[in-house]
Amino acid sequence: MKHSVIFLIILTLASPSAVFAATLQNTDSQEYEMQIKEEGQAYSRYYGPYGDEYRIIEHCKTDICHYGCEMTLLDTGQKVWVNPRDEVVISYGVMKVTRAVNDRRGGY
Repeated sequence: MKHSVIFLIILTLASPSAVFAATLQNTDSQEYEMQIKEEGQAYSRYYGPYGDEYRIIEHCKTDICHYGCEMTLLDTGQKVWVNPRDEVVISYGVMKVTRAVNDRRGGY
């Protein structure tokens, strides 16, 4: 009993420091190709000069960028910096970032 109470206290204290991913939502009826450069990695998991490429299908919502990243919409060339817990919405071919309320790193 004593060990389980200590475990619950540690779990409660550690949970605010957990990292949450940013949310990416495509509201358009077309798919987009996106380039992602994640923070903390040289250029990508393949160490290429341009980062990882993703295809974002129409009307989807997904979690992405657990530690922050630079997103580039390849169709338009628009770049945004995304922090963990931010929300990114693609609407009419434009990315809009809504910053997390408790973002301690500040807006970029």
